[in-house]
Amino acid sequence: MRIKDVENKAFFAQFIARLFVHNVFKDSQIFLPKGDYERRHGDFPRYFSGWYLFVPSDDLAEGEIVHKKLNGLDLVAYRNKEGRPVVHSNRCTHMDGMFAPLGSVKDGRIQCAYHGYTFEDGKPRSGPAEFRNDPSKCIPCHPVTEVNGLIFFWFDAKSEDGVGVPTWELDLPDVSDFPRRATMRSITPTHMAPLHENIIDDQHFMILHGSQRYKSDLLPYQHKHRFRTRNRMIFALPDRMKKFFRLEEDPVTEMDSDFHGLGIHITKANIAGFEAVMIHCTTPIEDEVTEWTLTMYMDRRQWSLIPSYRDFISQIHPWGTFAQVYYLHTQDRRAFFERAPYRFYEDVPKGFEKVNAFRRWIQVELLGEERPMGKNCIPTKYTPLNVLQDDAAE
Repeated sequence: MRIKDVENKAFFAQFIARLFVHNVFKDSQIFLPKGDYERRHGDFPRYFSGWYLFVPSDDLAEGEIVHKKLNGLDLVAYRNKEGRPVVHSNRCTHMDGMFAPLGSVKDGRIQCAYHGYTFEDGKPRSGPAEFRNDPSKCIPCHPVTEVNGLIFFWFDAKSEDGVGVPTWELDLPDVSDFPRRATMRSITPTHMAPLHENIIDDQHFMILHGSQRYKSDLLPYQHKHRFRTRNRMIFALPDRMKKFFRLEEDPVTEMDSDFHGLGIHITKANIAGFEAVMIHCTTPIEDEVTEWTLTMYMDRRQWSLIPSYRDFISQIHPWGTFAQVYYLHTQDRRAFFERAPYRFYEDVPKGFEKVNAFRRWIQVELLGEERPMGKNCIPTKYTPLNVLQDDAAE
């Protein structure tokens, strides 16, 4: 057997193992890849402040604890008496015992399995009065919002415990018009920033993934934490397929992308009239290992006596998209993610001006640092909302 064959089989065996464990056990950290962060990323920050997905709503039932390691923190989530999600440290402030995996939740209170102390929304509700009335024994809770069937928590990169006041409100699109929903998960051995660069890297889509055409255009954005692009992609269909669906040319996939910080990336897709909203959530586990969750909200399936390409797309989604994304994602991982360093502070050569613009957005808008405009960079299109309102009034 050739060396190449051994590498291929080992890669796919590891990928399938990670995929199975992460989707079945959801909070498992088994099979996490190991990395050398300093070598790959240098001074680039490990974590960024922003909203991050903790877990889909369906995975957090009342009376249940979900335990995860995210943004380098050991965290638990549960629902309080009102049914609202609570996210805080996995450590009890009594004697640093752990709530998970042996703790429990009853009547909206989480109980430490070590001494049985209970907490409600981070406040101690059992034990001596001296303990209950001591403010230092309260567990700081992350701000949490639940929207579109997803539970997000705010992470403050400047705070030692990751808890802080959000600097911007989460504004996700209304998906009430899309009756179908599906979610998939994966673990990606890379920092989330280079993971997001894919969407605006035209040449990588055409060369690595074989698209006939791919083009992204930067759109104006009105909030500094949001970066917007419009993308058009064409994959060549077999001639028989085009003839069967009476297509004169290959269909175009249109995708409007909206980044909310580095934790959330929203795509509004239109494939031959079939519409869907995809919410990509990237939450660092630690260092350069990212939990990647894709939730897709779709139109109803269409049926007709004379099938159209739109009907076909509605039938195979979401599984068609999930299969394609997993396939493209494994290609990216083999070609780049598990081997390449991330030279964020360097501009890439001519032909990748939009990638440089994306990096400038991260450094200038998210990190608050200065970054000179290089010769192979184009300016980002930040237009404050009050300027747009003034222009409209005139």
